[in-house]
Amino acid sequence: MWKARSIPNGGDTPCLFLCVTHENLVCIVGHLFYRNAFGIIGIINSNMSISLCLKKRGILMFEMKEYVSIFQRNGVKEAEHYRMDNAPKKIYKFIPFFDNGNSKVNKRNIETIEEKKVWASKYFSLNDPFEFNGMYLDEEKISASGNDVGTFYEYWKYITDCFITISFCAEKENLHPLNNMPMWAYYANNHHGICVEYDVCNPICLYPVSYEQERNPMSVVLGNFVALSLDAVNGKISGQNPELLKYQFLILNLMCVKHRSWKQENEFRILFPYPRLRENGKRVGLKDLGLEISAIYLGKDCSIRNQNRLKGVSINLGIDLYKMRVNNQSRKFDMCFDRIH
Repeated sequence: MWKARSIPNGGDTPCLFLCVTHENLVCIVGHLFYRNAFGIIGIINSNMSISLCLKKRGILMFEMKEYVSIFQRNGVKEAEHYRMDNAPKKIYKFIPFFDNGNSKVNKRNIETIEEKKVWASKYFSLNDPFEFNGMYLDEEKISASGNDVGTFYEYWKYITDCFITISFCAEKENLHPLNNMPMWAYYANNHHGICVEYDVCNPICLYPVSYEQERNPMSVVLGNFVALSLDAVNGKISGQNPELLKYQFLILNLMCVKHRSWKQENEFRILFPYPRLRENGKRVGLKDLGLEISAIYLGKDCSIRNQNRLKGVSINLGIDLYKMRVNNQSRKFDMCFDRIH
């Protein structure tokens, strides 16, 4: 046993050393998240959907500092209400298309859109080496407490392996995603690809990404979360135990920490529990994610061939199709778009 440093909304808490098999741990953690995650589903009451419907459509500026402050002052329930009440009403995903070659990629992307699905990835297949690793384990403190460092790394691996992730770009105060030139370059094959617009119908598993200069220690959070998870699965505590929900909240948000160099992406991500998936990812239905596709924006250099394919898709889905272009009538570095369908 060893004493944790002080944590928000609580005092010093022992971080427990756990002796469980690999198989039991992945079942325990996977079962807990699959049953109880989705943004702490059990403590959000039915009035949530009503309040969301009454919100004005448009930009709701989520403030990370306020989110953390509410959690520290008022706990998980109020912080979750703030997250979902202030979730963006529209989110955007940039998708590559290619003029020559890579026909399999084009075909796969079109099929995914037609089927009203989106590709969700395991964290290790994403382009950030610190994905799901925006925090660190203090090995000296773990060892000094008599615990095994390797076991803690295994805890974190089993937890993160239970999730697949979908990244989106949201509007911020001074930049719309469609005007985000690096996003078009990095993720839409230098304007040859597309940007898909989604309406957020239910933000229950949509989380904001926090951009930090330094990584934070997570040994205490991880140890206590796994200990309480075991207690919940073994019936010693309720799945709605306040301490368990607090650590679950922290774990989910620790999966959304990135370095500040990624800040221009203004990412919101869906953390979707999918235990035991062996592949690098899978297609997930938009309905399961609380999303609806609302429009497709073709990059300014999208080929006529791909444009015609996507026009057929937009007609079948009953959504608008636009083509981006440079706005030569503006003093600003603005893009604009014309309606194709």
